Amino acid sequence: MSLDGSPFSRLDTVPVTGSTQDDLRAALMGPERKSWPHLSALRALRQTAGRGRSGHAWVTPDDGGALLVSVVLRPLVLAECLSWLPLLGGLAVRDALAPLVEDLPWRVGTKWPNDVVALPDDPAAVSAVPGWAGTRKVAGVLSELITPEAAEGAAVRGLAPDAVPADRDEAPMVILGIGVNIGQSAEELPVAWACSLRTLGAVGAGHRPASADAAEIVLTAIGHQLARLIRQWEETGGDVDAAGGALGRRLRATLTTLGKRVSVQAPDGEIRGLAVDITPALMLRTRDGDTEVRAGDVTLVRVES
Repeated sequence: MSLDGSPFSRLDTVPVTGSTQDDLRAALMGPERKSWPHLSALRALRQTAGRGRSGHAWVTPDDGGALLVSVVLRPLVLAECLSWLPLLGGLAVRDALAPLVEDLPWRVGTKWPNDVVALPDDPAAVSAVPGWAGTRKVAGVLSELITPEAAEGAAVRGLAPDAVPADRDEAPMVILGIGVNIGQSAEELPVAWACSLRTLGAVGAGHRPASADAAEIVLTAIGHQLARLIRQWEETGGDVDAAGGALGRRLRATLTTLGKRVSVQAPDGEIRGLAVDITPALMLRTRDGDTEVRAGDVTLVRVES
């Protein structure tokens, strides 16, 4: 990696932009694409037209209270395995945040398909939010495949569907957009189920780092965790359950959705059931049998006593 002491091969920071995701997509669709290698990143201190999953808007405060970064990945795996990337990205963010809350009454996990959440050690100490209980969203991940030479569903860059890219120049390009709530106050958070490192008590008090320092710490940690997990994933050939299945076990162990009764607002309607596994689609056990859900917004279903 070309940056001294950095996990990123390239890291550009801009004071403000509409969306780092949109900016990188434009760069990767044009002649600049080779200047954005694997693990290169574009960071903005503020976004005015940020996007979440399903096209949701995400506008951040003017004071730069959030970490906003999009990372270019060129993984050496089969194209059919790329759907694991939102979960792998979420795990990388979760692993980066965990040390900041380890001595606080919170733990961090992931929520299918692409959220990173904080869970209280004592649920009774936190106000319950419908659909979320005491869980609070602290970060989100958005994965976007860029295929300038191929139509959607066709082979990426002319590769056969069962071929692993020989090098990163030939690999599919994926932009992983990451947003982490760092220094927002409770009043600045957009929804009742959101939190920030500040509201958790991880920054800005006592011996804790200031918000700006915490953002730098988290950014570097995310880069290192992404590099580590992508390397481990590539060693399995893109199959998280191969090579002993250690990566698959970690993904499932940190996924707070599993074992819960949930409602999924899928593109074709609501589905309710018990979340039993990931493939990386969410496997729900319903009254009609097991159902695989590939996309949707997940909320918890209250179980009546």
